[in-house]
Amino acid sequence: MGDRFASHAVVGPDCREWVGSRGPDTDAAGHDWIDAVAALDDCDGYVVLMIDPQTAEVDAHGPYGGPDAAVAAERLRGSLDSEGLDDVMVRIVRLHLPARAS
Repeated sequence: MGDRFASHAVVGPDCREWVGSRGPDTDAAGHDWIDAVAALDDCDGYVVLMIDPQTAEVDAHGPYGGPDAAVAAERLRGSLDSEGLDDVMVRIVRLHLPARAS
């Protein structure tokens, strides 16, 4: 699958002054980055996104379990490549369902 399914960490502008200031596990505000990253991986499933840069359209497929999402994304990528649509991006993203009210 290679780099077709890249993921990127996002840090907001309010974090600039303290990111990396206390070492790898915590920062000046007391955030535990290892727990935060582990919480991101705790999701309800995965969605395969197809993004067309020409039209800015986004199409979502899923939800899937982890391995099934990778298979679906690879199948979709192969179909797009066979049609000469190699500029269309395919990405796997985490799905977080809303919490149920008690």
